[in-house]
Amino acid sequence: MTESRLQKCIVTVYCVLMMFVLGASDALRGVFLPVFRDSFSLSQSQSSAIIMCSYIGNLLFLCIGGRLVDRISRKKFMYGVMLLWMGALTAYLLTANYYALLVFMLFSLGASTMLSTTVNLLTPLVYAAPAFFVNFFNFLQGAGISTAQNVGGRFASSLSAWKGANLILLACGCVGLVLLWFVKLPQPKPDAGSAGGYSAVIRNPACKYLFLLCGFYSITEHGLQNWLVTYGSDYLGYTVPQAARYLSFFFGGIMAGRLLFAPLVQKCGIMRSMRVFVAAAGVLYVSGMLLERRGMLLLCGSGLAFSILWPTIVLLIGRYYDPGLAGTATGFITGFATLFDVAFNACFGKLIDWLGFGTAIQILPVSMLLLCLSFFLLRIRVPRSKEIL
Repeated sequence: MTESRLQKCIVTVYCVLMMFVLGASDALRGVFLPVFRDSFSLSQSQSSAIIMCSYIGNLLFLCIGGRLVDRISRKKFMYGVMLLWMGALTAYLLTANYYALLVFMLFSLGASTMLSTTVNLLTPLVYAAPAFFVNFFNFLQGAGISTAQNVGGRFASSLSAWKGANLILLACGCVGLVLLWFVKLPQPKPDAGSAGGYSAVIRNPACKYLFLLCGFYSITEHGLQNWLVTYGSDYLGYTVPQAARYLSFFFGGIMAGRLLFAPLVQKCGIMRSMRVFVAAAGVLYVSGMLLERRGMLLLCGSGLAFSILWPTIVLLIGRYYDPGLAGTATGFITGFATLFDVAFNACFGKLIDWLGFGTAIQILPVSMLLLCLSFFLLRIRVPRSKEIL
């Protein structure tokens, strides 16, 4: 085996391991939220603060880290972020305090999101078929989330179980550090267009459309993730297990679709694939939400159409910018798009109190329509190169 092929194999093993482990790390927050509430005697607002800290961590790490990943060695950058992530996991093992949990949640979730984003940024530099590998690696992340939810949910009964789960993740992180030691990661050579940092990102005419695309995607997917079970049980008349089953079908479709459709995205191209899958997701998602109980199967089916959207959007951002500015642009746009999540979660509960669940939930199909509009405006108004057709 030649050195270049050996290097590619090591990079692939590292990405496979880390994307699965990072997905599991992200999922543990939700799995153990009831344990935190009971162990620390938290109110609903204090429980919500745990989720809010993770969003703040995403914003900080993506915006700052996205710039750093273009300015320093990517291997050194990934080492640094991995050590921050593993440091937070270690702190979980040594502390049992609510306020410490908030601080370390910011670091663990922010670093985890930055690491998975960096893996997505590496794929065009390492692989000849980046669209395939971006979707494949995100499938593995989804598999990690599903595994943590199913396995962790069975044992999430105490803070001891929380520490045990993080100890397993920490051990996997140590393996990842060893693999990273033997990897030679390519560093893109910035062109003249890479100068200017955040100002150059904002001046690009694609920026505002990509920002809206990421923001409305966050509301449509995360809003369903956080509220479908409550909506189904409180408004549609399902039991909690029935509503949770529909949610699992939706996210099962996302996970399976990333594996099934990855070769199709690579063959058809980024923009053509996005056009088809955005339209299909819009029709199924909006119809399913408007039809309420009669549309739940359509809503679940939209998960298959959603499957390739986020990883392909992340890949798409880099195609509108110089390679030396891709990390800055991706971090800035996806980081600030988390403000949509923050605003939605801050307002949605109050809207339910004022308007009722049936009316308030219509924010989700409206957001889906705005996602579609943002994408088609991007296609129409911003020139694009042949490589993203």
